[in-house]
Amino acid sequence: MDIKKSLKDLSVFSSLNDDEMQAVADICKTRTIAANELVFEYGAQGDDLFIVLKGCIKIYTQITENVNKTLITLREGGLFGELAVISEDYRSASAMALENTELISITRDNFEKLLEDNPAVGKKILNVFIRIIANRLKNTTELYKQAVDWGLSISGILELNYSQLINQRSQISIDLNSGKNVSGILLKADKNDTGLELLLQTEKEKLVMIPYGAISAISFDQVKTDTEQE
Repeated sequence: MDIKKSLKDLSVFSSLNDDEMQAVADICKTRTIAANELVFEYGAQGDDLFIVLKGCIKIYTQITENVNKTLITLREGGLFGELAVISEDYRSASAMALENTELISITRDNFEKLLEDNPAVGKKILNVFIRIIANRLKNTTELYKQAVDWGLSISGILELNYSQLINQRSQISIDLNSGKNVSGILLKADKNDTGLELLLQTEKEKLVMIPYGAISAISFDQVKTDTEQE
């Protein structure tokens, strides 16, 4: 793969000239991720950032034992894991490929070498990181507000405030114990003698009732897709 040519197609590096682009290409590696494969997990030690060349990456965090909250989805040009090259902190979220995905990666050591050898190039890239991080901080503030709005109640186990999700017509994705997945808009959550049941309307306008005991994981997303292209 011609990494330099691939970088030219990404708006993240649009401010770089030809020589500067080559300097960045020299420290990049490529990686292919299969659909549903983890790139990294929350809490893991990381030392590299990633840029999506092709495909789709979901960045998410776990709210309860079986409920995940999607923070952002990234396609071509999307940058993630950038804090790993700025600090030695742990991953603050998990990243998973939603389809077969091609990534470019840059390690912390290689980025520091770029800063030392080509400070002008490093400064341009750092400015891009700062803009992206600033935008994500705004989103994080909104996510905290949403977390309070949704609420988490304790009744033996933690469970979502389903009434809030229904009122917001949230799009949710449910993984079943059978291995199947059902996605749609949550219309109703009924409690009966056998437990909780969720009623979903799928994209094909089909109504599906799912008993809570059949659910292995739930994810929901109310943050707009962000390709980070500026």
